Amino acid sequence: MVSPEMLRRFNCFFPVREESLKALATIAREESVAAGRHVFGEGDPADTLSLIVDGEVDIRYLLGSGESRVVDTLIAGDILGWSALVEPFKMTGIATTCKPTRLIRIPAQPLRELCERDPLLGYRLSTQVVRLLADRLEATRAQLATAD
Repeated sequence: MVSPEMLRRFNCFFPVREESLKALATIAREESVAAGRHVFGEGDPADTLSLIVDGEVDIRYLLGSGESRVVDTLIAGDILGWSALVEPFKMTGIATTCKPTRLIRIPAQPLRELCERDPLLGYRLSTQVVRLLADRLEATRAQLATAD
């Protein structure tokens, strides 16, 4: 369990109702991950949404040539594992910590159930996920434009 105050630090939970925040806090757990650790791989079940408390996580995509390319580096305050909210609930990239990282991990199924009961929570998380995807698409576009 984490404190509701810790969750409140993340933009996606403002202005979520206190009742929903407390419910989230009871199912969330904090986890420390050493640098260079694999967090998830492409195609893995998206059974957890994570929030980065501190540290950095690279998001890579595997190219058809077998090469993997970093498309984003997530930092404190970012959401990791948006696929936990979007069917088919499979991870779309590879996540690896760049430095020691602290995460808040929220199990996907109870999170989705909370979002169903509290549309404001679902809306706030959806908005953050859309923003994250838009940023990642723009970064990928920039990389493609400068690729040899």
